[in-house]
Amino acid sequence: MNPLTTLRVASVQLQHKANDKDYNLAKIHQFIEMAASEKVNLLVFPEMCITGYWHVPKLPAQQVYA
Repeated sequence: MNPLTTLRVASVQLQHKANDKDYNLAKIHQFIEMAASEKVNLLVFPEMCITGYWHVPKLPAQQVYA
């Protein structure tokens, strides 16, 4: 494997807990460990995966789906 031409990429979809940074960071750490064991070079997480979308339940459906 030539490191100049090969890049192993993975993405994560996780069920976060809104406004629970400790839980979310622990889950993120688990995914990082798993990716490292699989020799992943680039691991991508969803936006706001640390804090979660705690504000979304407070929004009207029209704003959530806009």
